[in-house]
Amino acid sequence: MQLKYNLNDKPPVIHTLLYGLQWLVIAIPNVVTIGMLAKLQFGDDIQMQTSYLQSVYFVLGLTMLVQAFWGHRLPLVVGPAAVLIVGILSASASSSFHAIYTAVAIGGATLLLLSVSGLLGKVARIFTPRVIVVILGLIAMTLAPVIISLLFGEGHDLFSFAFFLVGLIATFALERFLRGVGKSLTVMIVTVAGSFVYFLFNGMPEVQSAGYTTDIDKLIIKPEVDIPVVISFLVCFFALLINELGSIESVRSLIGAADNGKMRRGCAVTGAGNILAGMMGVIGPVDYSISPGIISSTRCASLATIVPCAIGLLACACMPDAVVWLTQLPNVVIGLILSYVVILQLAAAFSMMSEKKIVKSFDHALTIALPLIVALLVAFIPPTVGEDLPIALRPILTNGFVIGVLLVVFLEHIVFLRKE
Repeated sequence: MQLKYNLNDKPPVIHTLLYGLQWLVIAIPNVVTIGMLAKLQFGDDIQMQTSYLQSVYFVLGLTMLVQAFWGHRLPLVVGPAAVLIVGILSASASSSFHAIYTAVAIGGATLLLLSVSGLLGKVARIFTPRVIVVILGLIAMTLAPVIISLLFGEGHDLFSFAFFLVGLIATFALERFLRGVGKSLTVMIVTVAGSFVYFLFNGMPEVQSAGYTTDIDKLIIKPEVDIPVVISFLVCFFALLINELGSIESVRSLIGAADNGKMRRGCAVTGAGNILAGMMGVIGPVDYSISPGIISSTRCASLATIVPCAIGLLACACMPDAVVWLTQLPNVVIGLILSYVVILQLAAAFSMMSEKKIVKSFDHALTIALPLIVALLVAFIPPTVGEDLPIALRPILTNGFVIGVLLVVFLEHIVFLRKE
């Protein structure tokens, strides 16, 4: 691909700022989908919700800056790891805030250790194309209960259902209509337009200045190791590792950059970012796979353009009155955006199945179908069933994503290994 600016080129200052602003516009909406975590953990406390999102922006901006100067040194946008949303929501029903984010920090430390020890390549061999396809599908399917609760958790169910159907059709129509850079703005456009329509029918909420919280203790975890929770998050981090490796390799191949330890350093920085996120009590970062599409549309792969984006994210962390608006987004709009994201994720899985021709026998089909269905059933398991399980096993056995990943690895590498 012919690029206007290559990796080590330094565009004029105005061009650098404009390209950086474009990366920033793509990065900011990614935080929208994790607004539910702030609401779940802090209820109606707007100050704490806002502080949570500010901390997320800080972690994302710092991670992106370190990646640019020391890590993989590639033009990749950093965002909250969707796979950790599944882990956090599943564990929150039976585990404490401190245990959950201690597990996030331990997962980050494990990723960092794998990166610096040279074991990264050996672990990556577990993830065959079929395992990766299942993981992509699991993220989508196990978020279904969360989406349903967002859509129908505030009353007005008929309005919410109609809003969702019309909004989803409009979102994909918009995505098909937009081209180039505009396509990457779909989430932001739908968020703004969807919120406007919702408030038009239901009235605007009263928004107060968030200010700065003085209750810092709630933002910093007190280490609490819960072994079952740690195990479930380690499984989630294996999926995060796949995402990270795929994002780095796709951009590196696209722009023709040499590896020179980029994967090792990139995964190490992502691991360190997740340690920091866990210590601060927020969701961890990962490099997003949307980055190659942005580079293709702009023909700009200059690393210099990432720096203004990282600085912009750090600036967002210092503006609570701007961030507070994210806490006011209607749940039905968040559910709509989350549905759009998981549909794209599922479509990516189907596309990969077709491109790599990974289903060549009925056993291969079973390897994919069985974990997906089992995970979906576990995701909708009644709370009473979870309450009857041993406390030590509850975070694992009630997490559809974890069960699905363990099952597909078992089928792929043990049950059907000889029939490959």
